[in-house]
Amino acid sequence: MLSMHRIPRSPLSALVECLWYWEGAPATHTYERLLPNGESAIIINLREGPLRIYDAQDITRHNGYGHAVLSGARSDCFVIDTNQQERVVGIQFKPGGAFPFFRMPAAELEGSSVALADLWPTRVGEIREQLLAASSPDAMFAVLERSLMEQLVRSPELHPAVAFALSQFCQCGPSGGVTDVIDRVGLSPRRFIELFHRQVGLTPKTFSRVRRFQRVLRTVHSRRDIDWARVAVENGYYDQAHFIHDFQGFSGFTPSVYSSLATPHLNHVPLT
Repeated sequence: MLSMHRIPRSPLSALVECLWYWEGAPATHTYERLLPNGESAIIINLREGPLRIYDAQDITRHNGYGHAVLSGARSDCFVIDTNQQERVVGIQFKPGGAFPFFRMPAAELEGSSVALADLWPTRVGEIREQLLAASSPDAMFAVLERSLMEQLVRSPELHPAVAFALSQFCQCGPSGGVTDVIDRVGLSPRRFIELFHRQVGLTPKTFSRVRRFQRVLRTVHSRRDIDWARVAVENGYYDQAHFIHDFQGFSGFTPSVYSSLATPHLNHVPLT
């Protein structure tokens, strides 16, 4: 097994969480459920099989995306086949980070995935060939950095109001509400929500809920004897029923089931 990550250089570091590479034998389970984090990602398969994404409610249903896929910001989970993850490389964007690289608004990709060849039709094949010819993961990361810089179609800076809102919603503790953020950015509610949705891919309310869910996962991950009522209160839920409803809506699991199935990878949960 080989797993590597790199944080790219500026200005990409403001938009990209990390570049990553994975190579290893197929997992002992066939499927994994991927939980939402409000971020977009690109995955490129370096083996021959096409990438497929399965319906979280019915894994007999799936869509194929060729050798490369862009997964938009989501508030729902989906399922992948671990046999297709034998040798893959990817780009994990920060919230809103994918927006400068594509001509369509991020809102059009909300909760969905699209073949990267449909968005970068003249470049994807060439990028994949360069990745396959690279002598090491570090050389692959250099290919990805160079390719991203060549694909910039907008300023790499998000609108200041969006950047401020993201900093509030992504902070470690329970963040202020959307109304509080709107009061501080100096835009009308309608204009702010439209702008945030366009650049991030989720509405401010949905994004803040997803990030709260992610804070919960980090709080309980790899812990035993969890006081779920306390976790709910500390993360700003009205009560435990509200907390469980939100958790199941995002993950498809109750909190206790997630805890029993959790792996070292926060958002990857084995199914079978």
